[in-house]
Amino acid sequence: MSKSGAPRIDDPRDAPARASLVLASLIIVAAVANLNLSVANVALPAIGKAFDSSQTTLNLVAVGYSLGLAASVLYLGAIGDRHGRKLLLLLGVALSVPACLLAAYAPNDTVLVAGRILGGLSAGMAYPTTLALITALWAGPGRTKAIALWSALGGGISMLGPVIAGALLERFSWGSVFLVTLPLAVVALVMALLFVPAHATSRPNRWTTSAASCPSC
Repeated sequence: MSKSGAPRIDDPRDAPARASLVLASLIIVAAVANLNLSVANVALPAIGKAFDSSQTTLNLVAVGYSLGLAASVLYLGAIGDRHGRKLLLLLGVALSVPACLLAAYAPNDTVLVAGRILGGLSAGMAYPTTLALITALWAGPGRTKAIALWSALGGGISMLGPVIAGALLERFSWGSVFLVTLPLAVVALVMALLFVPAHATSRPNRWTTSAASCPSC
């Protein structure tokens, strides 16, 4: 609080300890979900040729990840709020590894669809939890900046997915596009384990509380 009674924009109580590392960890976790969401479409022609898949099956490959995410995001978010957001975050990132491997080395298109849905479930654990943790760990202008960075970088990373997938398909088989996020998932898992606080409670907005404590303001 400044001498004039106005809340400080750079108040350290509005951000967690090692805020830059915490935010970087959450953005990398979100990047795993963003990349996995966007890599499959480029590989659909190669997948259809490899398995002689019907158009319906290819549609399921394309939307399976989104389907798993949409079906689980609200329920799993509530579980995270009740039993621990960091735990759900770590489980989601860890589950993305076998989901990617299952999709990459699927022996048929049915297993591939299952791998994509499983990947969506892992994203349902991790992706919305990153935003919930930002909301809980930051307050005031710091929260706004953190959410802006999370959103901007997430959108940029998502757009890189098809570009990376296309480059891989020029040299490797279709399964390679589902392995893109494996190194990133390992980095995300380690950083989240080391830097994301185990317990996060929602911080009040300091602008609101300061005004409320001064009836004459």
